[in-house]
Amino acid sequence: MNTAYVAMGGNIGDIQACFTQAREQLHALPDTRVTASSKLYQTPPLGPPGQADYLNAVLEIETDLQPLTLLDALQNIENCHGRLRDSHWGPRTLDLDILAVDALILDTERLQLPHPHLQNRQFVLRPLCDIAPNWQHPRLEKSAASLLQELLMAGEASLAKGITW
Repeated sequence: MNTAYVAMGGNIGDIQACFTQAREQLHALPDTRVTASSKLYQTPPLGPPGQADYLNAVLEIETDLQPLTLLDALQNIENCHGRLRDSHWGPRTLDLDILAVDALILDTERLQLPHPHLQNRQFVLRPLCDIAPNWQHPRLEKSAASLLQELLMAGEASLAKGITW
């Protein structure tokens, strides 16, 4: 089995309920189980102005699914929750992104692993550090905790304490 980290985000509707249902749907995938969940963090949106704040979390899963098969499964779960892809970085009910699968480096048109921006996003690193602070970025050769510390030292405000869900 491979260990994968999946980022969750959303800012439309009952996001916490949506996250709980999506976590259950992930756990129900063949040869897949959710092994850890971060706390939830409320974060300002990156995209167009006028959006509500997001909730963000990260899940650790054990899976035998290949990365592109996992991506398809995640997109099906997003679609079940009414995800629309009509605006880049726009509001959404649910966004599921594969952050990493073990130490795999993958560069395809559909999927890049590790996620190409995770080292620049506290809303990903903070929850990742809740469950896997020692995870090593295979390209940068730094831990999740080190990457988060670098963002904080660069002057980015620390996210408020997360809530358990």
